[in-house]
Amino acid sequence: MKADINLALFLEGDTALLAKHIKLLKAIDKTKSITKAAKEEDISYKNAWDSLDILNNKSKFPLIVRASGNRKNSGSELSDYAKKLIKTYDAILKAQKAFLDEICKDEDINENTIMQLAKMNIKLSARNQLLVTITDIKTGAVNSQITAKLSSGETLKANITVESQQNLGLSVGKEVLFLFKAPSVILSKDELDGTQISAENQLKGKVLEAKLGSVNAEICVQIGQHQKIVSIITNRSAADMGISVGDNITAMIKANDILVGA
Repeated sequence: MKADINLALFLEGDTALLAKHIKLLKAIDKTKSITKAAKEEDISYKNAWDSLDILNNKSKFPLIVRASGNRKNSGSELSDYAKKLIKTYDAILKAQKAFLDEICKDEDINENTIMQLAKMNIKLSARNQLLVTITDIKTGAVNSQITAKLSSGETLKANITVESQQNLGLSVGKEVLFLFKAPSVILSKDELDGTQISAENQLKGKVLEAKLGSVNAEICVQIGQHQKIVSIITNRSAADMGISVGDNITAMIKANDILVGA
């Protein structure tokens, strides 16, 4: 009897690093280019970029960095953190294969044993999923306010029930995911210093991409070294603000719109 299963490394929470991601990272390490790596793996550039974007957003450290060289011809290369992840993945995969070979020597192996090796990877509908570290918890009679820090040092606040806080086992210093949908992100190009607004969270960033649809626009904003958030606004709002790639912008999210995953 022979058996084989796919290995998934869970970096933080539900962030799964799969075999296809490892192959893509290895291709980038070889070619020093996301475009060339995507071609080598026979996937679209958008597919490759989206996968890396999700991993970077939920990773403690960036996986891809700008290669040394002049700006015009510089490419992409793996961070030391990404290289360590690859070594870890390969080592665990080798040990996994040896383990499976050993248990499959017994032809009478119980099917339940193999089934327990499978691991479910749950995909969430919330477009924005940011890895944060809890810095403060204020517990009230019904709700708790969770303050957490992003890798860039900026903070976000989420309001959840006390029961949810207890069920998740939240505490200061714990790393969690802050999740919120793209339509919940409000954008402004105006300076908001001193302005009273209802959204408690304000993140300053730069527009990386602006896509217009038939009704709505999708705006991608970089808010730190490697973390990004996406906002969905109407085409009219995007036109009224004159949003363009490279613009400085403020993204606002209400604390009640943020879910916490642990």
